[in-house]
Amino acid sequence: MAFPFIRAFFICQTFDRPLNDMTAIEVLTDEGRFSNFIRALELSGVGDRLERKGPYTIFAPVDDVFNKKILGDMLSSMKIEQILYQFIVPGKYMLEDIRRLQVLQTVNGYPLVITIRDGIEVSGAEIVKPDVPYNKGVIHEISTPDAMSDEMVPRS
Repeated sequence: MAFPFIRAFFICQTFDRPLNDMTAIEVLTDEGRFSNFIRALELSGVGDRLERKGPYTIFAPVDDVFNKKILGDMLSSMKIEQILYQFIVPGKYMLEDIRRLQVLQTVNGYPLVITIRDGIEVSGAEIVKPDVPYNKGVIHEISTPDAMSDEMVPRS
């Protein structure tokens, strides 16, 4: 093969379409830091439900925040859907929309408190990468596990 690097480039590409045409799970997979959250979405069926309706705003915790222990605790307690819905808000809220709000209600009625400090925090979790589009709404990457609300991501 004359150009093996070209073949390797295309094999490594996860998806070859614009983000706003991709599902939430496809976008999160493409981002590469959400394998535990993706697994929870898939196991619970919540990921499929996100594709039936919309729009939604998803506050996606990176793997450092949403670790395998938390995922295991969720699966053993059978609370996985209720906990995942604490990261999902009906409607599409871009960062500038969130900046003007004090509280957002999640799909299951949980209040997410908006705080503006050096950046924007949602219930103690910093939005570190905002406004990532997907086909039914927008995803905001959240981080800073030390500041995370125990109600948003339970600890044991």
